[in-house]
Amino acid sequence: MNQNLETEERPKKFEFIYGLIMLRTTRFTPLMDRMGHNRFAKSLGWFLLYLLPIAGGIGFYIFLSNFGLFFSSQIHAVGTAVRTISPLAYLGLPGINPYIPLLDGWAALIVAMIIHEGAHGVVARSLGYPVKSSGLLFFLVIPIGAFVEVDEKALKAAPARDSIRILAAGAGVNFIAGVVFLILLSSVVSGMTPAANGIAIDQVNVGSPAALAGLQHGDFLLAVNGIHYNDSSEISGASWYRPGTVVNLTVYRQGKIMQIGNLTLGTNPNNSSEGFIGISSLSLSELSGDVSTYSGAFFSHPITYFCIPAFPRCQDIDPFSDQLSVFYTSSYGSSLVPLANFLYWIFFLNLNLALFNAMPIYPLDGGQAFEAGIKGLARGRISEKTTSRITTGVTLFTLFIIASLPLAAYLNLI
Repeated sequence: MNQNLETEERPKKFEFIYGLIMLRTTRFTPLMDRMGHNRFAKSLGWFLLYLLPIAGGIGFYIFLSNFGLFFSSQIHAVGTAVRTISPLAYLGLPGINPYIPLLDGWAALIVAMIIHEGAHGVVARSLGYPVKSSGLLFFLVIPIGAFVEVDEKALKAAPARDSIRILAAGAGVNFIAGVVFLILLSSVVSGMTPAANGIAIDQVNVGSPAALAGLQHGDFLLAVNGIHYNDSSEISGASWYRPGTVVNLTVYRQGKIMQIGNLTLGTNPNNSSEGFIGISSLSLSELSGDVSTYSGAFFSHPITYFCIPAFPRCQDIDPFSDQLSVFYTSSYGSSLVPLANFLYWIFFLNLNLALFNAMPIYPLDGGQAFEAGIKGLARGRISEKTTSRITTGVTLFTLFIIASLPLAAYLNLI
């Protein structure tokens, strides 16, 4: 096909559609041309084509695993847990989904969409198909998406091997970007170390001796009566740990070491012969273990990375969550938490965009590629109507699998 093929009509710069504003430009077309003409671009198109069913298969596996819970003895507990989650959590829109931060979420989503749509344009140009325009989609003044308009007439007339490569490009590049940013996130997390060599105070019981002494979440208990401790189990076995004993504490708080004197131990409500400070704690080994477990879950337990930092059940899993990050330091200093969260959301939204778009759901990329694949394999032996029915059936089945668990939970069917 002619690489310099031009479209007949100049696209409108602004267009209103369904209450949204489309801002079009042709400024990025030369960039897509240059990238598309690179000798590796066509090979990349084939690689992304083979990556599409892998991404779709991973997405199917995740949702089929959820569907398999219906036949598990844990189904009632799962149903109860799902009902505690807001229905808005199933919408991947920052500001609407209560667990996706507004600024990081929108920034990561826009990056993911630009990567997705740009990949369509680059692969299209590598195969010689015209790109009419590219641009951003706005709701009022808020950017909510990006797009690249590949000439529809040329794409519909294209052989299946070309159209599928163009369709596969978006999800494929999102998948690669997700993996790359996950590796960067793991690298950042692996550099986190406990901020002090002591016992990390996770919670302070209301009205306890610790609360009356002013201990806080995020403090480190370094020593008692000058004796250093790394684990609360060492304290519970100490001879001085008796009700009424007066002790002096050495505490680390936000870079400073402070002394807290004359703390009188209470009585352990579960053992009257044992003292009581009134804290829940994490040992030094537990803090180090959380970092190594998270940064090493890439191969051992990748589902860990789908536990988002803002979700209550994940606060004790993600080292950079609000709950745990106060216990760590790193070479990134105060930038650690913002950087880790930003990398996380770029990874998370890219990977989710890839997995969802790769599944055979029409009119998403995976659904269109599935339909084009059927046409290519059938080579005219199956009518357009039959192909459409097969695609529709697979789409409905896939949507049923995805929606079955949360829908059943919210309808109290489980």
